[in-house]
Amino acid sequence: MRAGPISGIRRRSRRDGVAIWLVLVVTYMVFAGSVSANEGLAALACASLGTFWWWGVGRRGGVLFRFDRGTLSPIGPALRGMPRQTARVALHLVRALLGGVGGGTIRERSAAEFAWATPEGRTAPAARATGLLAASLAPDSYVLTLDREHGTVATHVLADDAP
Repeated sequence: MRAGPISGIRRRSRRDGVAIWLVLVVTYMVFAGSVSANEGLAALACASLGTFWWWGVGRRGGVLFRFDRGTLSPIGPALRGMPRQTARVALHLVRALLGGVGGGTIRERSAAEFAWATPEGRTAPAARATGLLAASLAPDSYVLTLDREHGTVATHVLADDAP
């Protein structure tokens, strides 16, 4: 099943703007961790900027990504692996506090090792974006660069056994 362009993407209503603004305010306040006048003003400012950006820039841009079911497939395994990887990071941090281990390392590997790094076809930009997101969701590693010209992917990993 291939999803095409979203039909109503160019139609923006005030109701949509208010809903987005409210979601942004609530999201900011949840991640702020405290309720204060300063955080409230910052939430209002950030939500307003985000809503204006959505309202103005969203009208000028087009649909850049075309998704199909296969494009989103890397997200599931990345989310399923997060608890195990989070536990691995916690152990690594405890060892670092006790003076047993150092920091992370940077690995440069061939892009051919990553299915998301070299997709083909109309959904290639979306496949690269979701694959990059899935690869960076892991708490013990994240992607630094994807050099398509040289066919390499540089990642930062905490532990030597991280993927």
